[in-house]
Amino acid sequence: MKFLSKDIRLESMSLLTEKDEEFQMLIEVAEEYSRQKSEKTPQTKSGKATEIVIRNHLLKRGFNLTLNPNVKIQGSEIRNDLLLLKPKVNPSKLMYAPNEVDVVLEIKNNAVGDQSMGIKINLDELSRISENLSFAVVVLSERKGYTHEITEEKLRNKKYRVFTLVSRKEYPKGGLYLKDAVMEMLRKKEMTKTREWDKLIEYLKV
Repeated sequence: MKFLSKDIRLESMSLLTEKDEEFQMLIEVAEEYSRQKSEKTPQTKSGKATEIVIRNHLLKRGFNLTLNPNVKIQGSEIRNDLLLLKPKVNPSKLMYAPNEVDVVLEIKNNAVGDQSMGIKINLDELSRISENLSFAVVVLSERKGYTHEITEEKLRNKKYRVFTLVSRKEYPKGGLYLKDAVMEMLRKKEMTKTREWDKLIEYLKV
């Protein structure tokens, strides 16, 4: 696999606007996080805020995705964020046979510490279960060049794809789960659209 240089990637980016689906995801994540916090909703039942929002947006595209968090693939105890299933496979189960799964999706709001090694270890284990599985790490937003940015280069396997949907200049004061902080980044023109959401959609269609 050939990796695009940062310069080439930046050329295809444009400022994020309120009309962009990626911006709506950022807002919905903040709202879902706030709702879970106020209602004390266990994440084991509903999933993390970013996972829920990404799932909902992909479901609108017609993908057959698992509806429960922490689903497993037979042969592994790894709890997966999201699985793209083959057509007609029941999306409500908690355990799936390898031949029922097309793509394993790891969902991250942003990089927290050096997560790349842990992600690679998990994906390596799942790869050994079935050579037919594909993998996608979806990061909602991150700063280009951040020390702990999750990249395909760090995962060191051409099968492990990384899709970062929004590039931002800094980590906002107040945090990424605060709606006002997201709106402030938009006002200051600190976020750009990477177009990797569209690339993810195309990747999942194959």
